[in-house]
Amino acid sequence: MNDATRAFLILLEAAIHAREPSPLPQGLDWIALYALAAEHRVEGLLFTPALQASPEVPGELLLQWQQRAMAITMTQLQMTDTLHTTLAAFEEERLRAVVLKGIVLKALYPEPDMRVMSDADLLVEDSAFDGAKALLSKQGYVEITGDSHEDTYVCAHPDGLRIELHNRLFDRKNRGFLARLDESELFPVSKSVRAEAYGGECWTFPPGEHALFQLLHMAKHMITTGFGLRQVCDFSLFIESNGESIDWEWYARQCGELNLTRFQRALFALCRNHLALKDGAWQSMFGDSLDETDASPLLSDILDAGVFGKSTAERTRSAAVVYRSFDGESGGESRLRTLARAVFIRKDELHPPYMYAKRHAALLPAAWIHRLIRYAFIERRRGGEQGAGLAVARERMALLDKLGMLK
Repeated sequence: MNDATRAFLILLEAAIHAREPSPLPQGLDWIALYALAAEHRVEGLLFTPALQASPEVPGELLLQWQQRAMAITMTQLQMTDTLHTTLAAFEEERLRAVVLKGIVLKALYPEPDMRVMSDADLLVEDSAFDGAKALLSKQGYVEITGDSHEDTYVCAHPDGLRIELHNRLFDRKNRGFLARLDESELFPVSKSVRAEAYGGECWTFPPGEHALFQLLHMAKHMITTGFGLRQVCDFSLFIESNGESIDWEWYARQCGELNLTRFQRALFALCRNHLALKDGAWQSMFGDSLDETDASPLLSDILDAGVFGKSTAERTRSAAVVYRSFDGESGGESRLRTLARAVFIRKDELHPPYMYAKRHAALLPAAWIHRLIRYAFIERRRGGEQGAGLAVARERMALLDKLGMLK
C-alpha cells in the first residue's frame, strides 16, 4: 500500500467520524490521493479532513477540490428534495415503495450532503410494479431503456435523479449465495417499516434486514466487477448506529446459510481496522475470528474497484466472465472454462461492438463467433485488453474462492 492510499484511508476514517485525522505521510502525491477519492466518489467527504491534516495541498488542486465539494452539496440537496417529492407521490397513491441504502444512510454521516447519492433503489410488490412505473412517468421520469429489464425499471428525472425500481432485488443463479437466497422470505415489502430518512421519512427495512441487504448488495457486486469503499463506509456507520437493534443470532444464521460468513468476517475486520468501527453487539457472533488473512485481499480488491467496480476497462470486461461462473457447476474454473464464459454470453450482457446481436436476437450466434475470433487473436498477443480482462477475471475468481463465495 503506497503513501497516497494510506493517507486516503486515514482521511476517510476521520471524515466519517468527524474528527481530526492522524498525521499523514510527508511528501504526499496529493493528485493521486484526490484521484483515488474521486474514483470512490468520496472526494467531498475528504475535503474538510484534508484541510485539517496538511497545508501541503497544492493551491490549484485545493481550488478544484473546494469547487467540487460545493457542487456536490448543491446537487445532493436537489436530489434529496426530488426523491422526497417522488416518495410523497407514492404515499398519495398508497403505493408502498421500500427505500434501500442512499437516502436512508445519508444522515449517518457528519456531513450528509457529502455522501453522494446518484440514484435511488426502490422495491415494490410485483402487483404494484406497473402502477409504480406509471406513477414515475407522471412525475417526469423518463425510462432508460438500455438499463431496464424484466425485474428492474430504470428511469431518470430532469433534475438528474436516477431511480431503479425493482420487483425483485437479486438474480437467481445455480451457485453461491444467489442459489440459496429466498428474498421473498427475507425481504418482503410487507416487512418494511416507517423510518427517518435524510430530509423526511420513508418505508425501509428494519435494521437487521437492511444490514443483511447491504451485505448481499456488496456480495452481488463482488461477483461482477466489485464495489468501492463508499459502500463499506455505509455499512460500518450503519452497524455503529443500529447494531444494538439487530438480532445478531438471526443475522449470523443467514450469513451461514448463504455461505457468506467468511466474507462478512473479512468485512468486519476491514471496518474495524481501517474505518474505526466501534466494538458492539456484532462481536458476539463475529468478534473472535477477525484477522487480516481475508481482510487484506478484500481491501485490495475494493481499492482497485472504484465506487461502481469499473475503475478499469479490464475489470469491466471481467464482469460477465465472473458473473456467469455462478450459472455453472461447482468446482475449479479452468482457463478453457473461463474463456467459454467470456465468449458465450447472454444478449443482455452484450456491449459494443456486438450491439447488432442485442438489437436482433437471431444474430447472437454470430456475435459469439465474433467474440471467439477476437479472444483467439488476443490470446495470441497475450497483451491485449480482452486478455487482460480474462486475467483479472481469474484473479477475482481466486479471491471469491478464498472467501468461500463459490460454494
